Amino acid sequence: MAPRKRTTEPAKPKEAAASEAIVEAAGKAAPKAKKAAKAPAKAAPKAVDKAPSKGEEAPKKAAKKPVKTEPEVPVKAKPKAAPKVGKKEPKPVEAKAAVVAEDVFAQDAFTEQARILMEAIRAGRAVELIFKEADANPPRTFEARQLIFDVFTQAWFAWGWDRRYNAERHHRLDQMAQINPVEGPGRSAQGPFPDGTPSNQIGGWRGGEPIAVKAVLQKQWIFAVKQAPAPFPDFKLTDIEEGKAEVTFTGTDLRAIARWCMQFGDGLQVQEPQRLVDRIKQVGVAWAGKAAQAPAPLPSKPTKAEVKPEAKPEPKPEPRPERRHEPRPEPPRAENGNNGSSGTKKKGLVEVRYERL
Repeated sequence: MAPRKRTTEPAKPKEAAASEAIVEAAGKAAPKAKKAAKAPAKAAPKAVDKAPSKGEEAPKKAAKKPVKTEPEVPVKAKPKAAPKVGKKEPKPVEAKAAVVAEDVFAQDAFTEQARILMEAIRAGRAVELIFKEADANPPRTFEARQLIFDVFTQAWFAWGWDRRYNAERHHRLDQMAQINPVEGPGRSAQGPFPDGTPSNQIGGWRGGEPIAVKAVLQKQWIFAVKQAPAPFPDFKLTDIEEGKAEVTFTGTDLRAIARWCMQFGDGLQVQEPQRLVDRIKQVGVAWAGKAAQAPAPLPSKPTKAEVKPEAKPEPKPEPRPERRHEPRPEPPRAENGNNGSSGTKKKGLVEVRYERL
């Protein structure tokens, strides 16, 4: 009897069933992956699936729920923005250009003489000035205190104490042949002065008898003095009331102190010392000229009530000149022998006189 044909397929091994389930799951996931590729997809972590090797059994969970894998979608790089037309990016300034500019300024504007004088001012030293015109300006020791560049003359000037004249002076540096620093106080230093005094602060400041100054500054000058204090040691400016400030400082040269005070006109009132007040008064009289003599007072005009008519004097008769009566000469008589009995008779003359009564 022939064996019957089997209508049912023989049972497949477990490994073959698991592989077929994975293939079916990959076929179903293919259309979904295409849709996801069209839409912007987010980067998803890569899923690594390991196929079961021979001799190993796949886990039961993997058979029931197959793992879905999605293909990687490449992320497109953003295109670079095109540079804007018409706008240039600023270029960084090169360091070499700045160095060159400093060198040009140092050579052209800040001269070697100005450099020597600046070092002397910082070190507190006096200098010796030797002029180009030595015959007209002999050498001298100078206490430099300020270095100034003038905008109009485009030249350097030094302000300080000239020991040759014992006064403040300005000197133009381009008129100097040499400027030599002086070691120590130097010659012609005005004394006495305290030990340790800088050599460029002796004349008019610390050398000689100190003069303590006290004054009151008005409102219109307070801000200016705060910006540019007085060129004197120990200068102080203290507000005392609204619109006024007290100024105190010390100097040794009365002329320099008076010049500084008089530049404010009526905006500064000196209180101490009295000799400074007298000095400023003398200068004010000299500015105004010699005092003129006071004119004589004019007579006061009388009022109408006081005015009286003056009586006219009577005219005096003029004296008449006295007339002198002189005797008239008588005419000569005719002499004859008849004694006038005979002969012709002359007619007599009758004289009539009218006299004023």
